[in-house]
Amino acid sequence: MAGTYNHIVLVGRLVADPELRQTQQGIPVTSFRIAVDRQRGRDGGEKQTDFFGVSIWRQRAERAAEFLQKGRLVLISGRCQIREYTDKENNRRTAVEVVADDFQMLDSRPGMGGGGAAQERAAAAPSSELPEYKYDAESEEEVPF
Repeated sequence: MAGTYNHIVLVGRLVADPELRQTQQGIPVTSFRIAVDRQRGRDGGEKQTDFFGVSIWRQRAERAAEFLQKGRLVLISGRCQIREYTDKENNRRTAVEVVADDFQMLDSRPGMGGGGAAQERAAAAPSSELPEYKYDAESEEEVPF
């Protein structure tokens, strides 16, 4: 019998700035929502957007609150969690959330000029030191791996 596996990877943009809180036991947790676009139909027609609630815990929660902000493109890796609750009008509801194990920012932080010492060094290097690459769509050359 095969085991079960619950893993989700999403790439999307933050809808609002993340919110950092602490549990009663003092454990940090950051919550935010991301918007993930998907194409409708096979012909790549109209886009639809799905919104996912994300929570991330402990040290990564503190890092997420520090570096993420509304509009940033982020990759989220974690598990999907479904919970049931009763709302204020006493209706039973179901919430689908992503509990993130990790995240990775996929764009530069606004106001940081592309962010990172490596990018600053590359920008400062004379263009003759950087290899030039030209893509030739007509070439039948195979990829070397």
